[in-house]
Amino acid sequence: MSAHEKISPSPPSGRRSTPRPVFTQSQVIRREDVVHHVWGDTTSGFVTDRVVSSTDQLHVLEFELPPGAEFRHSENNQTIFAADVLYYVLEGELILANPQTGEVVRAEAGSGRLFHAATWHNGFNPGQQTTRVLEFFSPPPSRGTASEFARRQPPLTETHYLDERWRKRWPAAADEQRATTSFHRAHTSTALLGFRDADPSHLLSILVDTEYLRVVEGVVQPGHVEDFASVEQESVLVVVDGELWVDVWSPETMYNATTVLRPGDAMFLAVGSAERLLVRAAAPARYLRGSGEVPADWTL
Repeated sequence: MSAHEKISPSPPSGRRSTPRPVFTQSQVIRREDVVHHVWGDTTSGFVTDRVVSSTDQLHVLEFELPPGAEFRHSENNQTIFAADVLYYVLEGELILANPQTGEVVRAEAGSGRLFHAATWHNGFNPGQQTTRVLEFFSPPPSRGTASEFARRQPPLTETHYLDERWRKRWPAAADEQRATTSFHRAHTSTALLGFRDADPSHLLSILVDTEYLRVVEGVVQPGHVEDFASVEQESVLVVVDGELWVDVWSPETMYNATTVLRPGDAMFLAVGSAERLLVRAAAPARYLRGSGEVPADWTL
């Protein structure tokens, strides 16, 4: 080998660990400042992630699938977790499949799908535009619920993309299918509705509320004002539409986290702080707020 020749290192062949940005105080997180990550292989397909926050309570990221892209399971990327996970589609369309049962569902922009622990899942974008998905995940990967759990699962020996359980019983078995689905629909039409206080100008749609994960879609109307409310669970608020003032106070930082958030921007809300939302523009603002609560002694 000559003095000018170099040995190129081989890239790792296993699954890359997802970055885990951790915050302990309320924090503004601009979309352009989030941590970027690529995972996958030639069998599973490749997915691009924008990791918003990943603590011991809650994991939040946005992932993208370009037109025609997909993710499946592979030896190095077993797509099965030990958590409650919501995939909420921001743009495009996501087709989700459980390759163990053959169940296939659709999630269009403005809706999502919730699945629980030990659910195999593959994702597909057969459309002509990029699919953008906001993911809320608890108990989070820091508790061993993602790659660590997946590596311990026996691989699927067969994969299915047509659910034969309902053969010769459709649509008569539709109620049974909905009751046993792997992927629960999350949409304002299926949500539990309420007001932030007693004011309909801040409408809440509770999309998901499980033992570990709560996700709320909020719509705040122009001119809305409200009192401060205590943050009881660690939360990440992500603006989807419009322009939203988020006013946050805490004993440690006072008003340091107060800012205007635009689509894609987020706010990490620490337990013990207090927050209120306002809209000054002429159009309403819409956001998603994920909250996680996992006991300190929780184990798999």
